[in-house]
Amino acid sequence: MLYDQFKPLVDLVLNNWTALQLAVEQGMGAPGGEKTAQLMSVYVARYCVENIVDIENVTEVLEDLMDEEFETVCHDNSPKEVATLLLQYLALLKEGRQEELQARVAAMPTCPKWLNQPACCKSIPPQSHGNPDDDTTSSSDEDNLSNRPLNGKGSLVNYNTDREPVDKEKEPDRAVARTRRKKE
Repeated sequence: MLYDQFKPLVDLVLNNWTALQLAVEQGMGAPGGEKTAQLMSVYVARYCVENIVDIENVTEVLEDLMDEEFETVCHDNSPKEVATLLLQYLALLKEGRQEELQARVAAMPTCPKWLNQPACCKSIPPQSHGNPDDDTTSSSDEDNLSNRPLNGKGSLVNYNTDREPVDKEKEPDRAVARTRRKKE
């Protein structure tokens, strides 16, 4: 199954993404950043396998996930670089070019593995959709990032509606998250 082959590659690429690692290490976003990053990997793998995607789609999904889940905006073009690499690996898998794929993976810089697949997601297969452009996934567990529905822009819908209002005068230094608009 394509997902089973692609998911470890997504883990490897996201494991080497410095912006994601720093966001998790610095506690950006909600508590449980490592689990969120793990679920992000599951979501990205499913999104790429289950949809007809291009670099702009995947870049936007990565930017939205970093913004919404980690309150982090990447100004270094790294989401596009990550998206490009993921789609190159996916294309090689689809074309059956295993040797070239293995050579590219071997050429990647080595980094200590900090992003592992969460136990809750190891046995969950990707969901099949009749329409590859369908922007929703079914969900029985709204807290599971990999099963949350997408809004119209390909980003996750945030179910956390019980947040207290933030008093900006009492709030210490905080990362500024900017809204992204799709370029037309």
